[in-house]
Amino acid sequence: MITDMMTTGFTGTELANISFGDSVAVIGIGPVGLMAVAASTLQGAGRLFGIGSRTNCANLAREYGATDIINYKNGDIVDQILDVTSGAGVDKVILAGGNANVLSQAIKIVKPGGIISNVNYFDKEDLIIPRLDWGCGMSNKTIRGGLCCGGRYRMEQLINLILNKRIDPGKLVTHVLHGIDKIEDGLTLMYNKPKDLIKPVVLID
Repeated sequence: MITDMMTTGFTGTELANISFGDSVAVIGIGPVGLMAVAASTLQGAGRLFGIGSRTNCANLAREYGATDIINYKNGDIVDQILDVTSGAGVDKVILAGGNANVLSQAIKIVKPGGIISNVNYFDKEDLIIPRLDWGCGMSNKTIRGGLCCGGRYRMEQLINLILNKRIDPGKLVTHVLHGIDKIEDGLTLMYNKPKDLIKPVVLID
């Protein structure tokens, strides 16, 4: 969890430059998004939206510090967030999932002067920036993205958070398989994404 989900989610939070009391929306609350929720909580986020549809992910997002859950199956997430924020939107948006439309949605919900942080991988899709919602390029809405941080020092810092009980990434594990012959089964779980899955682990006993 540390070398992949945790460091990627934390990178999303770092790129968003979250300050105490910021309103934050994390779009996509799979394993990476859940770690972004946890990191945003540690960074001092005020109102913290987790955007996703699976019940187990929503429940864990609340455990990690989300104050609100937005289910995209209940309507457009832009309409929902603008509705509950009285049209203001949020200070920061972290993209940890979604299709090519998600960048456009993020631009619509982030406040002028806000930051959109992306750790989502986009494949073979053009990304749309809506001109008016971006203030014709003059709204100071910043879009940032990058690869997650790695290396020994980074891992030691993340482990320090775990050892001191600041975060428990083990909560991401929903399926435990035993034996090297179960690796294919674990990968199949990740491919099929059953509703009760967050992350599988294979233990080589």
